[in-house]
Amino acid sequence: MRKNKTSVLLMAAALATTFVACKDDDKVEPTPEQPKATVELKGKISADRKLSKDTFYLMKEYVYVTNNATLTIEPGTTILGGNTSPTSGGTLIITAGAKLIAKGTADAPIVFTSAKAPGARAKGDWGGIILLGKGSTNRPVDKRVVEGLANVDATVNLNYGNASSTQGDDADNSGVLQYVRIEFGGIALASTADSEVNGVTFYAVGSGTTVDHIQVSYSGDDAYEWFGGSVNCKYLVAYGTLDDNFDMDSGFKGKLQFLVALLDPKASDVVSLSNGLEVDNLNGANTSTPFTHPIISNLTLVGPGAATGAGDYFYSGARWRRGANFTVANSVFSGMPVATDVESKVAQDYLSDGTSKITNSIFQASGISPISTQRGAGATAIGPVLFDADTKDASYLTGNDIKNLIMAEANTNTTYTALADVFAKVPSAASYKATNTEFALKTAKTAVFSAEFDAFFDKVNYVGAVDPANPWTNQAWINWTPNETVYVKE
Repeated sequence: MRKNKTSVLLMAAALATTFVACKDDDKVEPTPEQPKATVELKGKISADRKLSKDTFYLMKEYVYVTNNATLTIEPGTTILGGNTSPTSGGTLIITAGAKLIAKGTADAPIVFTSAKAPGARAKGDWGGIILLGKGSTNRPVDKRVVEGLANVDATVNLNYGNASSTQGDDADNSGVLQYVRIEFGGIALASTADSEVNGVTFYAVGSGTTVDHIQVSYSGDDAYEWFGGSVNCKYLVAYGTLDDNFDMDSGFKGKLQFLVALLDPKASDVVSLSNGLEVDNLNGANTSTPFTHPIISNLTLVGPGAATGAGDYFYSGARWRRGANFTVANSVFSGMPVATDVESKVAQDYLSDGTSKITNSIFQASGISPISTQRGAGATAIGPVLFDADTKDASYLTGNDIKNLIMAEANTNTTYTALADVFAKVPSAASYKATNTEFALKTAKTAVFSAEFDAFFDKVNYVGAVDPANPWTNQAWINWTPNETVYVKE
């Protein structure tokens, strides 16, 4: 009995040794990753549809989500954009009542990018994302057109807002955009001026919509533009934008926190000048209601400084004009020929009477903006100047007047001479690559939140968009080298 037991144990040991040897000597290779299928995305989506991360989607034409349908995009999905002619390019249009649920994650963002190969991508390779909502806007009903679209399907309703009033449903919900990148979009899809598609455009989008953790890179027009509405947004990055980084008008009154804009010295707009913020009420009707009045905290704008490249038509860190009013705190305006400009009598009245205010923020100016008819005082170049007041739209204050109002002691604002005085390491961009993306200030400044900054705002203790102890701008969902990334593997 004992002898048999010993034999069994010896046999088991031998088998175990043989099994281990097989593991060491005959390694099983992993199954190679199968190429993803590519599906063309075009036309109307009139019933609920889901896009899978296991498929590449190629969008060369307009794609409309209509009929109150919901388009859901899985985390990790890549949508490739292209254009087939100067007046038709890949553009995703969410009509009023429909929804886009693009809910990526920090480790698996949803990416809209150029269909071109790494190294060949450029601004305007495709269109962008357009959301139409039912919120308020001060645009007259007959003037509510969607910019940049040509040859639109006549059966698609592109109306937005309230069809019978300027007052709309400000709690309207157009869906979710979270952890989404939009790269190399922004294109002129029509031949008339001011008719480009931006990286992301919000038309009367309501506060029921969720928007956070978005990066728009190398847009051929604005990175973000809001036409009315009241959608609130956090953690927005604008990188290498040609025109304006954050453009607001037509009665927009949303809340914005943690915004970063990093400009490339080779990307500026000779037609309309490049600005960090460009905020209007309504062109030609400055007193229209509801007034444009964004509430903004923790913005960091970094212009190219003294660097010049293929284009140097940079102008202002913030350009408040055409009757806009605003509330801004805890922000950094740097690296542009003008730190802040306030123009038009109505906009200047609001700054003078305290309706508009910028508090506890940092201002720095660098470089020179060349002669341009786009500036009211465009007979000469300008910069570096901290505060400017153009002569358009019955402006009556001077740049020095603007300075005295903004730099009043009670506002606790700070000015610096050089970019190196603002940042511990100066952030910069060149050839589709960014460096020093922590955006840490050289001298810390403590945030202050007045009563206007309600529960939407995180009451952080730092000025600028980025916590120096935990820079979200270096998280995995952000891409500072978008022209090098391989999306399609052969």
